[in-house]
Amino acid sequence: MIRSALLATTLVTPPLAGPIAVIGSVLALAVPTAFLSLDQSLPAGACCTTYLPFVILSAVLMGPLYASIVAIGSAGLADALFMGPRYHLFETPMDSFGNTTTLVSSALVIGLVCLFRKVLARQSRARTHQSKSGVIFSLEKGVAWASWTGSSNPVNLGPQEEVAKMMRDFLAQLELGRRLANRSS
Repeated sequence: MIRSALLATTLVTPPLAGPIAVIGSVLALAVPTAFLSLDQSLPAGACCTTYLPFVILSAVLMGPLYASIVAIGSAGLADALFMGPRYHLFETPMDSFGNTTTLVSSALVIGLVCLFRKVLARQSRARTHQSKSGVIFSLEKGVAWASWTGSSNPVNLGPQEEVAKMMRDFLAQLELGRRLANRSS
């Protein structure tokens, strides 16, 4: 639950942009390339899958534009450096197939991240419009909970009976305060 809340919060926040996103894109290409260059005996298809988690991370942190740049760069780097003879592109039909599947997989991942981002933003807007005060009370298995618009975890207020008694007391104090204020006017 905590990890999904962190991911949801990350997807709702605006993606990185500018120089930080450029540096992030370069790192998203450099790190898997460095990993792959350590082992020269990789099977031909393994190089493309090594880049995919970095495309996902780029889509989550930097948005679709930079993630697309990372996806295209990863397909090019994988083909140029790790498939067939070095620095040759599309030597065999298998290279073309590998690059195509890498790009299609990356496009699907980027599209899903964009879709999740839109759905979470829509839910966040809907929650904001539901409660004018921002406080939402709920009851689950006899326990009262309070949450606030934008917060991820509700607060346990206690057993239903105790919370109801405290709320009645609070409302009575408010009413007494109003009556005393009206008398002094």
